[in-house]
Amino acid sequence: MSDPGKLYGLLQVGTSRAAGVQLPELPAELADLMPPADTSDAGAASRLWLSLGAWSLWARAGLRPTTVDLAAAPAPSSAEQLRTCPASAESLLTRLLQGGQKPVLLREWLRELKRYGGCLPARFLPNLLALATRQAELQADVADVLGERGRWLSRFDPAWSWAAPAVAREDRLTVWETGSAEQRHAALAQWRYEDPDAAREALAQAWASEPPDRRAQLLGCLLVGLGPADEAFLESALDDRRKEVRVAAQAVLVQLPDSALRRRMQARSEPLLQPKRSLLGRSGIEVTLPEALDKAMARDGVGAAAHPGLGEKAGWLVDLLAATDPRVWTARFGASPADLLAMAARSDFAHALVRGWSSAVVRGVAAPGELSGWVHALLLFWMSADAQLRQQYPKDFFDMYARMPAADVHAHLSELVKASPRSWGKRELVLIDLLGQAARRSAGVLPAALSREIVTRLLGALPDMPEAQWELRVALESLAGVVEPQSLAGLEAGWGAGAPEGGINHHIASFFDIVRLRHEMSLSFQEPA
Repeated sequence: MSDPGKLYGLLQVGTSRAAGVQLPELPAELADLMPPADTSDAGAASRLWLSLGAWSLWARAGLRPTTVDLAAAPAPSSAEQLRTCPASAESLLTRLLQGGQKPVLLREWLRELKRYGGCLPARFLPNLLALATRQAELQADVADVLGERGRWLSRFDPAWSWAAPAVAREDRLTVWETGSAEQRHAALAQWRYEDPDAAREALAQAWASEPPDRRAQLLGCLLVGLGPADEAFLESALDDRRKEVRVAAQAVLVQLPDSALRRRMQARSEPLLQPKRSLLGRSGIEVTLPEALDKAMARDGVGAAAHPGLGEKAGWLVDLLAATDPRVWTARFGASPADLLAMAARSDFAHALVRGWSSAVVRGVAAPGELSGWVHALLLFWMSADAQLRQQYPKDFFDMYARMPAADVHAHLSELVKASPRSWGKRELVLIDLLGQAARRSAGVLPAALSREIVTRLLGALPDMPEAQWELRVALESLAGVVEPQSLAGLEAGWGAGAPEGGINHHIASFFDIVRLRHEMSLSFQEPA
């Protein structure tokens, strides 16, 4: 057969520019099918296209697939243990994956499937594995419903290693030594669950050969099963030449109760905050800033973080407070977290104190449940503080909602809503923002009574706050994914009766569309598979 490359080359040049050039000969079987030769330019061009088409069809028809060695084929997946997804729910998933829907709806669909005890339909597995690889926040929900076939399929693409079955104990060392970065990270985390000491020793042996960014990532695995035996290794990581490794080691050590790092930071910070009583009898906080930054302080992370808007020494104070359990101060001052925050607000160093204490809560120096008093006080203070003080909170402060039990989050939000005026106005915009922050991070559906109360007050606030339409729109978008759908019966009709078209009303309609779709989703999982 002639070289097809010559045909394509001639096509790129053009028959008019390649005057006198003969078309490559086709195999006799194809040449006999070609029309008679036409020497005109149009005829040459037509013959070129026909030759390309004929050759392409010839090549595809005569293609011989490579021989498959059935003996070397992978073993099939195990029999499925989960239930088959109901047909109506599968149809809804098709709509969700076609685009144009809120990501929160896909997450809820996946969680509904988990509650149903079902697995993903096989035809969606490649797309959802690829989607969750791009959007890491979906990985936990997808992994819960992959089923046997999904976990089997995940082994054939290294990018899907996050979903692969747990490595067998006998294969773990091989994966740790030769696997991809993601596979080694997953294997080490699993190893920590089963044998924390052996996993730490394996990391210590490979430590010198790991690149700095990998060392920083792998240190996070030590949070699994973290205990006193890990402290010596973590302390040695504080001497690493690379900043990202030192910061990773500090972040783990600060979550180790009674670690030497925490004791050192507490010993440095305690003399800097002293009780003070004014002439009017009000208690306060006398703040002394650190005088200098020595090598030992820098090794423990003081001065490593940037604190825009604060002076250098005030930033050092923030770093010390962020690594000290806030309960130290409630005991030292004999005051509640709310009282301490009120004292801080009257201090010249209010910004540094608020940033340090809120950072300590976020960094996990104690579990959110153990710091519930501080969490509640910080949230109430955030609502009453001015914009500048609110900006002192870490950007990920509200991520605590994702770590708190849903019942605690709902109880806290119910208390805030009940304490607010029946009619919301501009002063409640901060509360509305907080509700949106909680909705974006909390996985649980709000109780029915709380759902209806929040939406009723939001809809009632809309006509009186035309200048706050953006804030209200953002809150509606966030709440659409967590309110209890059935609890809102009748609210849409009551609002739509006298509502003009356009503007915020478009977003209200979108809000109710999402709520209806979520209700339809819930009903779809009540049908038999």
